[in-house]
Amino acid sequence: MAPYNPQKTLALLEKTLTADPTASLRALTALRAELDVLERHLVGRALQDGQTYTQIARPLGISRQAAHRRYRDLTSPPRLSEDARAALVRAREEAARHGSRSIDGEHLVLALARAGALPLDIEAARRSFAPPVMNAPAPAGLHPTLHARLVRNSGELGLDQLVKATLEDAGARRLLERFGLGSVEQLVDRRPVAHRRGAGEPRLAQGLHQA
Repeated sequence: MAPYNPQKTLALLEKTLTADPTASLRALTALRAELDVLERHLVGRALQDGQTYTQIARPLGISRQAAHRRYRDLTSPPRLSEDARAALVRAREEAARHGSRSIDGEHLVLALARAGALPLDIEAARRSFAPPVMNAPAPAGLHPTLHARLVRNSGELGLDQLVKATLEDAGARRLLERFGLGSVEQLVDRRPVAHRRGAGEPRLAQGLHQA
């Protein structure tokens, strides 16, 4: 991302307002380019603060999809631990099982429960979903809100971060409240149990791909 220089913006604005018309037009063209840099700078800061593309799109007057297309290069997936990668593989499997277009918080709850990181009656929770869908297309990736929560992490992303992001999701919390083996409040400070990826388990190629 190009660095933003506020002094340059102010100088161009002053020239646009005070120079002769031709010079002002040249300064205005340069100012527009500088404002584009400023916009990207502000979006990058918002993403680092954990804002979602929906929240960023609203003040810009564009759709979430447009904001994602325009600014997705400002985020890069964090490094995944083996445990987190395995959990995301399982979450994708759970999403595909029910024909979901994205990996949602509920799917992560099931995956983390399978990993031993969350206490949940897995089969009862699965029965609360619609029946499995045959030959459903694979989900495109994580739900945008979950994606935003995860990419704000720096360094390696492990089960701790997955659990934290999952417990911030309303759908995931509802599933845990119905089928969890304990209160959601008790889970907030609970550290997950380590789980290693089994031999031959597929690695997730697009676990953090934005839908």
